[in-house]
Amino acid sequence: MGIPAFSVDQGELFEGHDEAWGRAQDEDYVAHHYHQPSDEYQPSWDFRGNAKLAQFGFVLGWLASEQPKSIAWQPGDEFEAARKKSN
Repeated sequence: MGIPAFSVDQGELFEGHDEAWGRAQDEDYVAHHYHQPSDEYQPSWDFRGNAKLAQFGFVLGWLASEQPKSIAWQPGDEFEAARKKSN
């Protein structure tokens, strides 16, 4: 309903690999492992990027909370009609 938010995702570009490799890894995981019996931790996984992503998300949230003015709705945004209807 247009609630201001942000979302952080690891993307498909991984150190030492091109974007096509990352996309192929993601597609394979979703097609063959996601919510399947094989959907479990693998010792070969590298979580260094997750630590960077967590730090980024923390800093992004902190900076958002430190803004001098609260986040406000913008007149004419795509959610304006739904927002007015819900009041």
